[in-house]
Amino acid sequence: MPDGSPTGLRMAEVGMSTVKAVACSRTSLDQLDKRAEARRTGVYILVGLDPNIAGRTAIYVGEGDVVFDRIVSHDKDETKDFFERIILFVSKDENLTKAHVRWLEARLIQMAHAANRATVMNANGPTGGNLPEADAAEMSEFLVQAVLLAATLGLNAFEAASAAAVGSAPDAPSYEVQLKGEGYNATAVLAEGEVIVRKGSVARTYEAPSLNANSVALRAELKASGVLEVTPGGLLFKQDYAFGSPSGAAQVVYGASVNGWDAWKFASGKTLQSVRDGLTKTSPASQ
Repeated sequence: MPDGSPTGLRMAEVGMSTVKAVACSRTSLDQLDKRAEARRTGVYILVGLDPNIAGRTAIYVGEGDVVFDRIVSHDKDETKDFFERIILFVSKDENLTKAHVRWLEARLIQMAHAANRATVMNANGPTGGNLPEADAAEMSEFLVQAVLLAATLGLNAFEAASAAAVGSAPDAPSYEVQLKGEGYNATAVLAEGEVIVRKGSVARTYEAPSLNANSVALRAELKASGVLEVTPGGLLFKQDYAFGSPSGAAQVVYGASVNGWDAWKFASGKTLQSVRDGLTKTSPASQ
């Protein structure tokens, strides 16, 4: 935090990695203008709210030989009014080329579409072209670090929910939970602080008057973005989807206000709440 403020311009790096991230609000472009990183070749993300889906994050991914010039051009573009903050990525070694950042831009857009956690505002999907094998390997590592830094800076738009990978090892503990009843039947996996509802789960179509406004808005967002599909049997999850809390996931599935710690149950019949204290030490399913 160069100015000492958590709400001001922020910079982030990962250990010995060459990747550097710089983040700031749209109202702080004058501060970004003073940074040498903003004059380098890099890739950037404009972040804001989807103007068409209430509460949903929207992003625009771009690249430039001088990233600040591209960001300023967007600031003057009425079609980019949605964005409120910027995250840019450059190399500390200043060795990124135009071919590198075009490749990174294309991969980030592809990942964001696949994750479906945010609306991608790019009108076109660039292919990024091909890189020599050594460059492709180096940029793949850059991409991994950039996605990690983006999440650290509060943007989790590129990582698809990976419920299929959780507990895949033969000796891995089972953190699978279920929520079933009339009109709803969902299976979820606990992973890395998230509740990942599996593809094929069904949420209840009915919304009780007790359902809070945030959950109502989230259900509407998931339907609008294609995560939930309206079917005769209920709202079908078309992909694995990660929620930040058990209650947030449970209320989307149940269609009413409910305590997710009590609603989600392991195969043993125990609730999340009953094994909460020992969750990181033993397999809840075996308790």
